[in-house]
Amino acid sequence: MIDYFALLGIERRPAINEVFLRDAYVRQAESLQGVQVEASGLSLLNTAFRTIANPATRVQHLLQLQFGDARGGQIGSELGELFGSVAVTLQSVDQEFGSLSAESSALLRALAFQRMDAARQRLQQAENKLLALECNLLSELGKLDGTWPESPGCCRESLAQIALQLTFVQKWLSEVRERKIRLEELT
Repeated sequence: MIDYFALLGIERRPAINEVFLRDAYVRQAESLQGVQVEASGLSLLNTAFRTIANPATRVQHLLQLQFGDARGGQIGSELGELFGSVAVTLQSVDQEFGSLSAESSALLRALAFQRMDAARQRLQQAENKLLALECNLLSELGKLDGTWPESPGCCRESLAQIALQLTFVQKWLSEVRERKIRLEELT
């Protein structure tokens, strides 16, 4: 397995400052440009940057490097309920999209657009909840980063849990944002 931290010339840590990471990436990219390098070298550097820039994939990569396995954690009931409510919101918005596209009458389309305002509000509420959860998870990640150098083994389970939860939060945020974009395109 390729160590993306080493490839970027940075220390293995659960939390990485974005500016520091970007600077490390630029330094490595510039050093590759001065040398005759295959496109695969720059592609590998780009993959390393994308992996380390995303907190969920960074933690998974860190756990794989450190312990040989990144699995672990589970979705708790509170998180499951949040994801369930987001799924219901997405499903209702998708139904609104379907009913809007099926309407041929101008009056019925106008009524459907009014319902879209309520859908937009539900999407915004879902996005706000997911962003708050993401913020909390990143805060926890920052706290674990402080204890990581002294005792990585003690952080393993918590980091695996955070990585799993961040993966799901990012997926649901992506789904919500995609629906918001579709709504904007319709109006």
